[in-house]
Amino acid sequence: MELIHVSGNTDCLLGKTAVGIYRIDDTRCILFDNGYSKEYDELVGSLKDAGLTPAGLIVSHAHIDHSGNLPNLVKQGFQGNIYSTFATRDLCQIMLADAARIQEHDCAFINKMNKRRGIQQPEVYPTYSEQDAEQCMRQFVNIGYERSIPVVPGVTLTFYDAGHILGAAQVCLDIEDQEDGRKKRFLFSGDVG
Repeated sequence: MELIHVSGNTDCLLGKTAVGIYRIDDTRCILFDNGYSKEYDELVGSLKDAGLTPAGLIVSHAHIDHSGNLPNLVKQGFQGNIYSTFATRDLCQIMLADAARIQEHDCAFINKMNKRRGIQQPEVYPTYSEQDAEQCMRQFVNIGYERSIPVVPGVTLTFYDAGHILGAAQVCLDIEDQEDGRKKRFLFSGDVG
């Protein structure tokens, strides 16, 4: 087990997008946060190339730069659980559906304006739809602060209040490493304060 990638990607449109990947074994990993960025799509593609399958995804809080790509990941075939606090799930339900509506309207407007102006461009499409956002909400598993839940055998998740926004959490993983027999603790802070 090892941490194989952590990034705070700075994107000129979305701001900082957090990405974390913890390798469980030769075939599985756990993802942390899923804000939208091209880097994230490339990273998930390289995981598939390396034979790693995400066993679960943990969301620290609902801000779009930490959760905005969840429906796209599910649309691309991710079937694992999405772990969050109850409040983060409730906020994601509203925010992701809204983000989908905005994308759909923006794409329709761009296509309309290109056609009106005679610009020969392929039509643009939203990254995901409201139905994709709805589907991803079905994969959420919610837990309260300071309550532990096994994510995969040998890995237990506990959320601690991060004080950032409603439902924001620091993510603590207690790991029984099968490779070296040691117990390890990993803390992913998300955004704090």
